[in-house]
Amino acid sequence: MDITITPASPDNVQQLVKIHTAAFASDRFSQLMLLNRDPHAHEALMLRSIEEWAANPAAKLYRAVDAQGQVVGWSCWIINEAKEITPSASTETSATDAKEPVPVETQPPPQDPARALGGLMFKDMVRFEDEYLQGRRHVVLQGLATDPRYQRRGVGSRLVAHGLEELDTLGLDCWIHASPASYGVYEKAGFREVGKSDFDLDEYAPHGGGWGRYVFRHMIRYARTKGE
Repeated sequence: MDITITPASPDNVQQLVKIHTAAFASDRFSQLMLLNRDPHAHEALMLRSIEEWAANPAAKLYRAVDAQGQVVGWSCWIINEAKEITPSASTETSATDAKEPVPVETQPPPQDPARALGGLMFKDMVRFEDEYLQGRRHVVLQGLATDPRYQRRGVGSRLVAHGLEELDTLGLDCWIHASPASYGVYEKAGFREVGKSDFDLDEYAPHGGGWGRYVFRHMIRYARTKGE
């Protein structure tokens, strides 16, 4: 497929939102996160996220455009500066820091199981990334989406290859937590799996099962020097 990779602009934001929404419409994890919510919740979330990325000088948004000028996919790469590694202040708590227990009748209602699952996913993602890259400047491949009408035609692979070429010139390693549908693209591009988050979605879904298991793969790709 003949495509060109170019930087995305703020004018492309609505197109990128539509592509991401369509690309993840059949993703089971996303479906569970959006269960019983506003039908446009995904679009609203992605609109806010992409607008923030477009305004972030540490982020690079690329779009894939076909020969007819149609945007068929996009990617977002964010440079994370090195974090100073310091002991956690939360490991020590004085008696004056302790809080009185909240009476049962005033405690908040139990958390939505789907939201709890999202929190676990995020916690795992941060833990694995910190384990391998804390204290080092690196890049996170924050988003990758291809219009379903153009999937399995190399669009995602081209977007990933384009971004990695630039990262290699900067000497930066890259991190991704990959969905079941996308990890093969990253594996072919040289990413190495360093951990998994395996969730039984039935444990978090209301009213029974049928959702199955969902595995995120945490992957790293080290910068390559010219000639490697």
